[in-house]
Amino acid sequence: MRKVAVPVLSAVALVALAGCAETSSWFGGGSEQASRPMSEQSLQTASRIEPQAMLGKSVVAYDGQKVGQVEDVLFNRSNRPSQLVVQTGGIMGIGGRNVALDIDNVRYNQQQDALVATQLTKDQFANLPEFQYGGNMISLSRQKTPH
Repeated sequence: MRKVAVPVLSAVALVALAGCAETSSWFGGGSEQASRPMSEQSLQTASRIEPQAMLGKSVVAYDGQKVGQVEDVLFNRSNRPSQLVVQTGGIMGIGGRNVALDIDNVRYNQQQDALVATQLTKDQFANLPEFQYGGNMISLSRQKTPH
């Protein structure tokens, strides 16, 4: 029994350490760096991504913590993306709320295939006001209804 238990426990420990290393790389370093901002070098402007491709992408706060998922892209009058509507909180889409992020404050992390809110930590993100759709908004996900 002991001959089997030691290798099995060793394998479990290695898998756990590998998981920690993967989490560490998501945040850009070791545990002392997990609360530090992501490296600017790993981020690209979000305008490089097609608006349709932004839908469903994970959104990460600047401190490296996942805060939500893109639910919609809003456009300005020039038909360029201006804001992202992000579903945050809740479990599996239930009990969450939507917040809006200015696209100028969002970057793309290609390595992690996630959008990064460059001006907000997870705590600041949690304090954003709830987003409400207005009548004149141009939305990628919602059909504009005539008035």
